[in-house]
Amino acid sequence: MTYHSRLDRRRRIQQNQAQLAATLTLIVVVGIIIAALYLIQTTTTTTTKRELEEMSDHRARLQRDNERLRAEIADLQSLPRVMTRAAEMGFRPASEEEIQYLIVDGYRYNRPQVTPTPTPTPNAPEEIYDETLGGWLQKQWDKIKEQFSDWRNE
Repeated sequence: MTYHSRLDRRRRIQQNQAQLAATLTLIVVVGIIIAALYLIQTTTTTTTKRELEEMSDHRARLQRDNERLRAEIADLQSLPRVMTRAAEMGFRPASEEEIQYLIVDGYRYNRPQVTPTPTPTPNAPEEIYDETLGGWLQKQWDKIKEQFSDWRNE
């Protein structure tokens, strides 16, 4: 073996080792990038899920509060409660002698309520689509013939 052939052989071995190292480095870098992207996606998904659960819990609390408030309002508006509160304020039921009726000239108490009667609007007849391929082709052919006859007459 000559000196040059040994040098060539060493260079090829060094080049192969360098290519192998570069390839392995590239594979490791791509692996790290893929792992990082997966970690980012997992973190984002988990964070979003947690936020949705918090919002759902908040909505459930608000709905419970609304129902509690509706029940409280219904309790405060109940007739026994209103009657008790009115009595505490000094109100009492009116006696027959205290009730005064006003007579208004021209007022009829039992007059029937006027209800508007809707007048039906005439519906425009809907066009029924019953065209066939042959009919459509015939119309197109007639239009083309008409255009050519107009063109020849000009």
